[in-house]
Amino acid sequence: MSITLTIAVPTHKRARLLAGTLASIAALEFPESVVPECLIVDNNSPDDTRDAVEVFARTAPIAVRYVVEPQLGSSYARNRAIAEARGEFIFFIDDDAIAEPGWAMELLAEMDRRHLDVACGIVLPTWNAPPPRWLGPSLYVRLAVHDEAAIASTNPPQRDHIHNYFSANVGFRRETFELFGNFREDLGVVGNNPISGEDTELFARIAMRGGAIGFAPLARVHHIIGRERMTRRYLRRKAYAFGFGSAIAGGPTHNHLDKLARNGLRMIAAAALGKPERAVYHELECANFFGYWRGRLALRR
Repeated sequence: MSITLTIAVPTHKRARLLAGTLASIAALEFPESVVPECLIVDNNSPDDTRDAVEVFARTAPIAVRYVVEPQLGSSYARNRAIAEARGEFIFFIDDDAIAEPGWAMELLAEMDRRHLDVACGIVLPTWNAPPPRWLGPSLYVRLAVHDEAAIASTNPPQRDHIHNYFSANVGFRRETFELFGNFREDLGVVGNNPISGEDTELFARIAMRGGAIGFAPLARVHHIIGRERMTRRYLRRKAYAFGFGSAIAGGPTHNHLDKLARNGLRMIAAAALGKPERAVYHELECANFFGYWRGRLALRR
């Protein structure tokens, strides 16, 4: 019996980076028992995305399909991929990530071994420039990448934690969406809107409703981090957006006034002690707080 697999790549305005992602997909290793396809979902890109896909398709060793999703938004693009995918497994990779040759099979093996509905692999940062001194491992989660040393030092049950799950590197069984639903389309990045966390909401929903989700440490991709993401302003915006999205998603929160006071004091103390990474960490926790309550206000309106 063969296994059918769809590798889905939602993309928007990243033709140059997408070419690198597609080249890494072309280099993936598959046994004869796996029948893969690559599905590129163009989220209405105004650049040369179609040309990049056509170049890739001419020599790709696997089937390639290209569809356009005109409704802007990461959730719309991912849900279009789910609708269009032909595989019994659907693996997502971001359009600015590079997969290692064994990525897909490691993800598949972990899902088979542990009977998982969802498996999330490790996302490692590839810096386009040396990161600033304050951008240390405690802040990597804000960039949706992992601290490889921290992952290696934790035991398997500790790795199976929602804070380790990123949609840049995730595999689903097709029936998982039938059982637990798709990405929520009232969440998800659209341009500069202050809402994110659609992937975290889906992972939490699956786990809460009894689905099996786990971490696959050998399924590795490398996420390209450009200079524009290595700024405190960018990270503040991301933290604010995640807080806003968590309010829209609903559920329990730790965003209470004591959190704001605590993190404000710790930010000041860390700055005074010359600990810039810790100062930024607490600054982002404050941004998350303000985003959450801005989201709550939006719900009331």
